[in-house]
Amino acid sequence: PFPTLLAGGISPFAFWYEDDPAGGCIRFPTETECERLMGLPEGWTKYGADGEEILSSHRYRALGNAIALPCAEYIMAGIAEALTKGGANDGI
Repeated sequence: PFPTLLAGGISPFAFWYEDDPAGGCIRFPTETECERLMGLPEGWTKYGADGEEILSSHRYRALGNAIALPCAEYIMAGIAEALTKGGANDGI
């Protein structure tokens, strides 16, 4: 499993990359790889609302503070199902 993406900390995570011709290396995931890990489309954090490109450090921070999209979808589907079925807590 891949470690949790964090917004900040004393040491960012890295991983062993075996496809390097020299026998492997340790590298940091790119912003695009972090977006993929979070279930977001590539480039999702690249531009701000004003259309200007966002700094890499801000993109990493935003991804570290985010919840993974598949997790959010699962939670929201459970809430929708509970609201649709109704139950003992109707009317609350």
